[in-house]
Amino acid sequence: MIAYIGTVVLLVGVGFLYGTQYAALGSAGRLVIIGLGVVAGLAAGELVKRVGASGAARRARAAGWTVAAVAAAVWFSQAFVDANVLTQASRYGYQAEPDTSGSIMLGAAFGFVIATVLLWRAGAALLAVVTAALAYITAGWFDNYANYTQTLPSAGVLVTWLVPAVFLAVLSETITSGHERRWAREVLRFAIVVPPTIVALFLSANADGGAFEYFAAVFALAAFGLALARSSAGYAIAGGVTLFIVVNEVGFRHFAQSLGFPVVLIVSGITLFAVAGGLVRLLPRLRRRR
Repeated sequence: MIAYIGTVVLLVGVGFLYGTQYAALGSAGRLVIIGLGVVAGLAAGELVKRVGASGAARRARAAGWTVAAVAAAVWFSQAFVDANVLTQASRYGYQAEPDTSGSIMLGAAFGFVIATVLLWRAGAALLAVVTAALAYITAGWFDNYANYTQTLPSAGVLVTWLVPAVFLAVLSETITSGHERRWAREVLRFAIVVPPTIVALFLSANADGGAFEYFAAVFALAAFGLALARSSAGYAIAGGVTLFIVVNEVGFRHFAQSLGFPVVLIVSGITLFAVAGGLVRLLPRLRRRR
């Protein structure tokens, strides 16, 4: 516990120093203090691991390794930015700073790999959250990098968000298998469905993205099928959340003017009750099938 508290204090100091003295530290100084965060997270995780195999010890180790994974992603991003890896010249004449989205994308990808390794070792839900977040952060920065010099079609943008979902699906069926890793597995399964569905709805507003509303609806409904096939609460909850989002988005976008705002709200409320009722009936069945 003392090591865990010491890690938190160290990270607060590192973050404060990094944020307030960014330019004064220089490239080497920034990498050193971020590296301290990586080392502190890994060390805290190992020290807590040696205490024992209790639930509290496993959670504390997962917290330390989560910090290490995030700090590693920041470290690699900072290193690539300072080395001008995958940077692009500014497309604005008045902006002297280059575009660094490629560097950040590459750093997030390295962080994702490190988080995956730590998730394989620990199997903790908190590490699953960070792994999924870094996967989609990589996709988001890739979109920004690819759109900097030319505009990707909406289908291309959606594909870049489906690729991380495929990786997470593989991880959920491999390194998080087993009863003791069920929470990490369900976190990954939830993350497989929700971000791509939201992105599809966002892209549906584009001129070439009209069909993406149908994709989002099918993706949300498919999550319920996966929930039954894989006995997964993560898929079931993701399906309920995304279906509610889809119904609300479609209703407010297409029918708010014709049917009226109150009618759309009523339909949304009925949908929410239906989703809640379906989950109440579905989740106990999934627990019995485990």
